[in-house]
Amino acid sequence: MATINSNNLGVFAYDAAMTTPLAILDTTDAISALIDSDCPTGVAIGDKFMVVNGTAFTGIAERATAAAAPIDRTSDLTLVALATSSSLESSVAVNETAARNGSGGSTNFIASGAMSWSTSVDGLLDVAGATGSAITVMDAARSKNYMIVKFDIAEGGSNTFYAGQVLIDSVSISGGVDDIATYSASFTGYGDLYKG
Repeated sequence: MATINSNNLGVFAYDAAMTTPLAILDTTDAISALIDSDCPTGVAIGDKFMVVNGTAFTGIAERATAAAAPIDRTSDLTLVALATSSSLESSVAVNETAARNGSGGSTNFIASGAMSWSTSVDGLLDVAGATGSAITVMDAARSKNYMIVKFDIAEGGSNTFYAGQVLIDSVSISGGVDDIATYSASFTGYGDLYKG
């Protein structure tokens, strides 16, 4: 039986002001191999877009000046600081139908439908942190911004993670006299959840 050390779980967020979801480029090329004409249609100079390879997350790129190769912005993902717990949930709608089996009875058949996913994080409040803190998440919620979330599971030498775009469902910041201030936030996935 394998165990996951909670210290190796992390939620990373790309907290640039995103009022609309990012365009997605599905390619087998690495970001470093892309050229300007590879950018998705409608992506203007300075805009970011997600790069995926099928169901695998490759990274985040920014369209540079005309005719220049896109810039890799994947390293701009910031750890959501001082998290004490985090979770990632996914569910698939199961569609069921009954059909006659030709011998007077019926048989039930099932098929998978749409997948939905969400993630959440709880932690300690660090108002000194400029990025990757509850303040970042609260400001994004106030502005109704989309965010990119990466749920990292670094365990046993592997570097497995899941990433996708989200909207913030809720965020709360609480504290009391002589108490440690805490925050919690929940995010709902927009589009696919990618694996890296």
